[in-house]
Amino acid sequence: MCLCVCVLAACREPKVSELVRQRVLPPQAPPRKTPVHKFYSSMLGQQIQPGGPTKAPPVLSQLPQGFHHLYTHIEYECASPYYHHSGSARRTCLKTGKWSGRHVSCSPVCGKHPTFDPERPGEAHWPWLAAIYRRSTNGAGTMVTKADSQKQSLKKGGGAGTGIHDQASDWQLVCSGALVNQRSVVVAAHCVTELGKVYPLDAAKIKVVVGKKYRDDHRESKGLQHLRVASIAVHHNYDPLILDSDLAVIKLLDKARIGDRVLPLCLSGSQGREVKTKQGFVTGWSPLPDPSLGADEQARVGVVQLADVVPCEQQYARNGVPVSVTDNMLCASQKPDYGPSNICPSDTGGILILPPLATDQASNNQNPSFSPVEGESTGLWRLLGLVSFGYDQGECDPDLYTVYTHVANFKDWIESNMK
Repeated sequence: MCLCVCVLAACREPKVSELVRQRVLPPQAPPRKTPVHKFYSSMLGQQIQPGGPTKAPPVLSQLPQGFHHLYTHIEYECASPYYHHSGSARRTCLKTGKWSGRHVSCSPVCGKHPTFDPERPGEAHWPWLAAIYRRSTNGAGTMVTKADSQKQSLKKGGGAGTGIHDQASDWQLVCSGALVNQRSVVVAAHCVTELGKVYPLDAAKIKVVVGKKYRDDHRESKGLQHLRVASIAVHHNYDPLILDSDLAVIKLLDKARIGDRVLPLCLSGSQGREVKTKQGFVTGWSPLPDPSLGADEQARVGVVQLADVVPCEQQYARNGVPVSVTDNMLCASQKPDYGPSNICPSDTGGILILPPLATDQASNNQNPSFSPVEGESTGLWRLLGLVSFGYDQGECDPDLYTVYTHVANFKDWIESNMK
């Protein structure tokens, strides 16, 4: 007597994250035409239909939950427009019990700014701009002194600042950084180290706030994300005296939630090549609040023009601040004629960013177009630099050069610390 067991071909449904939306289609093996079919069709003068099932059987047996019949298809897409799809958009249950294609996942889109108005950049909410706070060691209500690294003349951009500490908190806003993925923020190294030191501060002394538009957190509590820091990686070549390789990556303990107010910024892809662009936006919060604006003070923004090293160094020398601009630095001065500017870059630990370079935007924009970086794709905002240092001249002079860390030179190092 023979006991026969009927084995039904089926596939277990692939597991995907909640960010992935899927649609299950009924079993069907669509016709496929091979070169042989084409050969016989030409020989016989008629179309030869390939064999095999062309539609699902009328009645399907019941399968356990989470299993699908042979030739079942699943189509995938990201549930949010702020995520992009990787893997196979369509997978089929095969006779082997496995699914065709590759695992499906959705990750945040970088460099998108759906609400940016080129006519009103000062009103923009920068979704990748991260506020960097340091815990005060002096207690609330004490005076915080501005960092000064070269005999009070050369100042680090967006240092601790000189101002009265918030009585209600022991956290001081010191710099601005760029969110580059859900757990990583790129920032100038001097923002997260002690003055003149190369090692990072204790992670518990730094926190990051994203989703922020106004300097005063009480002005907009909704949508703010206060993120704890897991660790800080300072670039191994960072020199606190001349501020070469002034770069660090803050690794977040808390994962940033992506949405219309929080999005990562793309890294520039021009590592090892000369920067071709001549203009960019610099934005960030001033460590010193503006009493005239009060709670309505927003992140500052302005257009800057990149310059050659020689006039930059010469200007510093004329002002009694001899500096050497290394290959890891960029020089830029403000260009108020290109649009309204309310930022003094050397007083603000901000970020230098490149806007999308799509030709249709350039043609519709009354401001001068931005020259693309060689090899860059259009349509995405990218991180070009971090404010590193400037020098005091009383009132902010737009013609004075600010020096930025050239972020593209460190792309590989940044990406290795984003994992």
